[in-house]
Amino acid sequence: MNDANDFDSENCRIDNASLYIETLKARMDPEQYDVLAKAVHKTAHLITEGHQAGPVGDLSAFTPEVQREYATVLAILLTGRMDHRLVEMPGPDGSPGFAIVEASAADDPVRLQELRENHHRWATERQAVDNELDGIARVSGLSVDD
Repeated sequence: MNDANDFDSENCRIDNASLYIETLKARMDPEQYDVLAKAVHKTAHLITEGHQAGPVGDLSAFTPEVQREYATVLAILLTGRMDHRLVEMPGPDGSPGFAIVEASAADDPVRLQELRENHHRWATERQAVDNELDGIARVSGLSVDD
């Protein structure tokens, strides 16, 4: 591992994310931008400290636009790349959703369909596991939040 390259890579990720955030400041509603900026700041702080990032801030203020831009900024922070694309990725039940994918996948309808099918398979399996765990918790008298 080359520490100089790691440093340059981290700076590149931060510079690219900062550039993208500046473009958002110019085109987003100021209130939504503030929600996004605070969430990105808190998330970056958690990641820097080695914590797992999770929901931060007032989730009711996370409009669909803020959610999409938050995901985009995180993708830039994690990869340093700005060529990701946001695509519709509805849940197996048809619920709205999106995913950040490489541009080549977004431009390939066959690959995009494979990604959606994989996502649906994963989400269906995950829901089955969650349902089973909920049942076990109910039978044992535990709350899922315990």
